[in-house]
Amino acid sequence: MNELVLRGSIHNYRLPITHYLLPLRRIGVAKEVIMPALGMAQETGTLLTWHKRAGETVNKGELLMTVATDKTDVEIEANATGVLAQVTAAEGDEVPVGQVIALILTPEEAAAGVGVPPANTPAFEEPGSTPATAVTPVAPVPTATPVAARLAAERGVDLGRVKAGASGKIQKEDVLAFLAAQKAAGGNGRPLASPKARRLARESSIDLAALRGSGPDGAVLAADVLAAQQHQTATAQQTTERVEELPASPLTATAPPAQEAGEPTRLPMSRLWRVMAQRLQQSWQTVPHFYLEREVNATALMRWRETAQARATAKVTVSDLLVKLVAAALRKHPRVNASWLEEEIVLNPAINVGLAVAVEEGLLVPVIHHADQLGLQEIAARRAEIVERAQNGKLTPDDLSGGTFTISNLGMFGIDKFNAIVNPPQAAILAVGRIAERIVAVNGHPSVQPVMALTLSCDHRVVDGARAAQFMQTLMGYVEEPLALFD
Repeated sequence: MNELVLRGSIHNYRLPITHYLLPLRRIGVAKEVIMPALGMAQETGTLLTWHKRAGETVNKGELLMTVATDKTDVEIEANATGVLAQVTAAEGDEVPVGQVIALILTPEEAAAGVGVPPANTPAFEEPGSTPATAVTPVAPVPTATPVAARLAAERGVDLGRVKAGASGKIQKEDVLAFLAAQKAAGGNGRPLASPKARRLARESSIDLAALRGSGPDGAVLAADVLAAQQHQTATAQQTTERVEELPASPLTATAPPAQEAGEPTRLPMSRLWRVMAQRLQQSWQTVPHFYLEREVNATALMRWRETAQARATAKVTVSDLLVKLVAAALRKHPRVNASWLEEEIVLNPAINVGLAVAVEEGLLVPVIHHADQLGLQEIAARRAEIVERAQNGKLTPDDLSGGTFTISNLGMFGIDKFNAIVNPPQAAILAVGRIAERIVAVNGHPSVQPVMALTLSCDHRVVDGARAAQFMQTLMGYVEEPLALFD
C-alpha cells in the first residue's frame, strides 16, 4: 500500500504524533500529497518545513515535511518510494485541509518528465512577486533514463544534483559517478541532522556542516545547535568587551564612556508560546471574567487518596481526585460544561476535563475524555500517560482536542491560591492551590486541618454567578465527603 504516515518526534514545540495516515490520491500512477487533517475540528494546516525538495527522491520511512496545527507540530514521513514533484505550497503557507500540495512520482514518471500541476491547484507565489496573480513555475524534474531513475531512488540520490552527460539525459553511469564523488567527499553533501536541529540552525544562521554532531552516526542534534548559539553569543560579547577595552584614539578621547550594562537578552518565541500568548490575550480581552473562591477542608480528600493509593498500581494524585469530583459536579451543572460560540451557547454532552501542563516551550492542556465515565484508577493512568507525553513532546492532536473544562493545579509549587484565565470556548477553569495545615473550627473548637483553596474563573457570557456558585457548592461537598459520589 502506498501512503504516508506521521511519525513521532515533534519538538518545535514539536509535539510528536505516532502513525496517522496521510491520504494520497492517484493521478494515473502518480499520487497527490494533500494537507492532512490532524484533528477533528482542523480546517487548515501550516507547512513548516519541507524535508525534501522537488526532484529529490523520497524513500520509505524518510521525513517528508513538518505540518503545524494551532496546537501541535507534526512530522510526516513517507511510507512509499518515489520522486517529489510539483510542490505547490511553500514553507510557512497555511493550507486548507485536503488541498494538493505535491506529487510523488514513480521513477519511470520522473524519467519521462511527468508532473503536470494538479488541476485548479496554483503553484505558490514567491515572496515579493508583484502582480497578485503571478505564480512561480515549479522546477521540472530532471530527465533520466528509467534505469538511472530507479538506481537513484534505491540509493536515495536527488536527481536534481546529478549532472547529465552529453546526451542531456541522466544515465546510470552519471548516478554512479555522483555516488562515487559523494563517497570520496565523505557524504551526500547534506549534513546528517535531526529536523529540530535543522530548524534551529536555519533560524540562527548556523552552518550545520561546521558542527560536530553528538547523535547517532555523528548526526547534529538540537542540543548541538543550541550549544553553537551560546558559543556565538559568548564570542560576540567577548569581542564587544575587547573593543570597549581598547584605548581611545585622539579623535574619540572626548567621547563619553560606553555604558557598562550589557545588551538585553532576546528570547525567540517558540510557535507554541506564540499561540499560547495569542489565545490568552484574546481570552483576557474578550471574555468577561469573574471569580469564585472557596477554602475547603481536605481531610476526607486526603484519606480517600491514601485508600485509593493502597489499591492502585499507578500513583494517585490530588489532580486525579479533582478530575473525578469535577466531572461528577459538571454532570449536575451542565451550564458550567458549556461552550460559547458567539451566536449560541452549546451544552456539551461529553465531559472532557483538561489538565494544564507546563513544558519548556509553553503551556499545554491535554484532555481526559469522558472523565465522568472513568474510575479513579483509569483517570490516574490516563493522567500519567498524557502528562508524560506532554513533557516528552509526544502528544497527538486528539490529546489536545475536545476539552470542555480545565483544571490548573499549582499546589505542587507551594502556591496558596491564584486566578486562572478561561480557556475559550470553555465556560470555566478551576485553579487549585496547595493543601496546607490551617487552624479551623471543628464542632466549635480550634483544630489543625488540611485546607485547600479552589478558585473558579468563569465566562460571564455563559455562566452567571448563581450557577457558578451552585457548581462550587456541589464540588465542595464532594471534596469534603467523597463518599457522596457513590450515594
